Amino acid sequence: MFQSSTGIFVKISLALAVSLGAWLVATDEPALPPAKDGLPAKSPGGAESEAGNVNLLPNGEFESGDGSPADWQSIDGLSSFWVDDDDPQRGKVMKFDTDVLQSQAYKWWEQIVAGAKAVDAPPKLPTVEPKYDTLAGLDGVWFYSDYVPVERNKAYWLTLDVKGPEIMVWLIGYPEKPDTTFGADQGALQQFLQESKGTAEPQKRGRRAFIHKYTWKGQMKAGGSNEWKTYSRREMPFEPTKNTPNVRYVRVLVYPYWPPGLYYVDSVKLVEYRKP
Repeated sequence: MFQSSTGIFVKISLALAVSLGAWLVATDEPALPPAKDGLPAKSPGGAESEAGNVNLLPNGEFESGDGSPADWQSIDGLSSFWVDDDDPQRGKVMKFDTDVLQSQAYKWWEQIVAGAKAVDAPPKLPTVEPKYDTLAGLDGVWFYSDYVPVERNKAYWLTLDVKGPEIMVWLIGYPEKPDTTFGADQGALQQFLQESKGTAEPQKRGRRAFIHKYTWKGQMKAGGSNEWKTYSRREMPFEPTKNTPNVRYVRVLVYPYWPPGLYYVDSVKLVEYRKP
């Protein structure tokens, strides 16, 4: 939810927000499967793919790009950053800051949508306890990959390296190639943009809700250590087309949220699972 023109924050707990985000959308069972216990990162370059399988996700190591990592959404320079890791051998990684006021983030994201660059991001404003008005307490920081095609009746392993508090990671399935512009899949931000332009429908019963284009979501947890560790869902590979055979494309959504603070992600890999 965002801060409306009335200046009142509508606060929803994170658990409820996650549930609402998945309603009427097929998901893996169980709804929130645990990731495999965090293992020390395989090497400063990142997690190894399974059985030599090729990573289907372009630039999962975040090493290529021009101001922002290629094949992922644009960074914003306020809550998402493309940085050099402290260990030179690891190279480029993603850094996220959820301790950012939602009100400041939305105003800056409006400019990002209009073409502003991350290098021109404003200085972060101070936040105060209990910090429920930050991205950590409301939207989280969402960071999407570009879409990749998947095949029917196939399963996939998702693996990534994380340093910092626990995050959620989603694999999201679409029947058609999705819009990959900044914030296109974020209903609250889209409503804010419409209100800013004066094109939003009045807040009343029967108002048309934002309609997501995805038809399937699978999720896992990762992180929770102050050292780089590798996380995956090897015990239960993702099967995007098992219950939703119309899924043809998927995107990875990296989603840091609570507590407010810094999170780091690297070596995101999506590989085909081949049954023994």
